[in-house]
Amino acid sequence: MSPRLVVVDPDFEAQCEQVSRHLLVPMAESTRGGHGHDVLMEGVAAFRSISESLTAAVERGPRVWTPNGRWEHEGLRIVDLPTAHIDLLYSVLRELSGALVKPADSAHPTGTAAALRSLDSSGEGTAVRLVGTMARVLSLMDLTADKDTDTLTAALEAADGHEVRLTYAQEDAWQRLAHRLTMLLTEEAPLHRFLY
Repeated sequence: MSPRLVVVDPDFEAQCEQVSRHLLVPMAESTRGGHGHDVLMEGVAAFRSISESLTAAVERGPRVWTPNGRWEHEGLRIVDLPTAHIDLLYSVLRELSGALVKPADSAHPTGTAAALRSLDSSGEGTAVRLVGTMARVLSLMDLTADKDTDTLTAALEAADGHEVRLTYAQEDAWQRLAHRLTMLLTEEAPLHRFLY
């Protein structure tokens, strides 16, 4: 297990649901008996386990407040996520990404490539969009540590499960982290959705 700083908000939860329901589960079912099936089934189980851990962490708390105590930074948590699960999901992501770049002119695609093609039967680029969503979700589950994540992790750990009221320096760290998360979630310029 590895403790990780994670922000679980409704957009992140919606993207996790998209990855599970529209990518991992259909891909595992489509590749049954073929190449890549086992790793996809393990990926579904790992993703489900991580989602349950994230939900439990949000319910457990602590609640995190702005310095003035008026606004809550919903979903900022430290979560113990198994490194093996994260590594497995990166392996699944590599498998899916590799299948996306296989030549499309193959007359008889098999395994993962065929399953991804079936996701794209509408011609809307669904497979590329869903694999991109999975990459963003993994980036949010496995944030690269920096000064801001260290500052916020220390604040949450020091609270020992009690409510946290951020200092102004910690709030600045939150704002920078929120900017980074918004970029990961939306792949766009932040719309100040975490600012008050």
